[in-house]
Amino acid sequence: MKNIILTSCGIVKEDFKNNFYKIIDKDELKYKKVLYITTAVDGEDDGDKSWMIREYKTILNLGIDESNITEYKIGSSDIDINNFDIIYMMGGNTFYLLYMIRKYNFDNSIRDFINKGKIYIGSSAGSEILGSSIEPALPYDENKVNMSDFSGLKIVNGLIIPHSNKKEEFINNLKNNSSEELYLLYDGDGIII
Repeated sequence: MKNIILTSCGIVKEDFKNNFYKIIDKDELKYKKVLYITTAVDGEDDGDKSWMIREYKTILNLGIDESNITEYKIGSSDIDINNFDIIYMMGGNTFYLLYMIRKYNFDNSIRDFINKGKIYIGSSAGSEILGSSIEPALPYDENKVNMSDFSGLKIVNGLIIPHSNKKEEFINNLKNNSSEELYLLYDGDGIII
């Protein structure tokens, strides 16, 4: 199964883009329908969100036609995700994102989408939720929804750590105190599963 792409901030580096183009032909991308899920951003404070604009441009830089991108907030309306070829799950507050996914049973939709061989691209929180737990987000994201069950969607077996290049001490501690496999996501790069 090579249809899950885990990133910290989108598909940025050229060598990673080239690996992505092995999954899906670059020329076909302009015709692909993308469900751009920005729910996690709503859990963030009202600070500088210029990173959202930069990341959105990374989607366009892949060759996806902007007219084929539909922004969506989980729970805002009913949507048939089967009408899309790619889910792009934006980053933001990991706890809020997982809370909304659970509240609207969107985890089943994500699983079905991936199991149909369609492409899931996660960015930061959008990647982290696929792992066994989102507990590694505790030192970095505010748990505004008072979540106590940190179980992730367990689509990927292990802990997914976005922005690993900024968390060296935290990662070393995890390596010493966890038996889980760690998926380290460095900014600008990613992992294809």
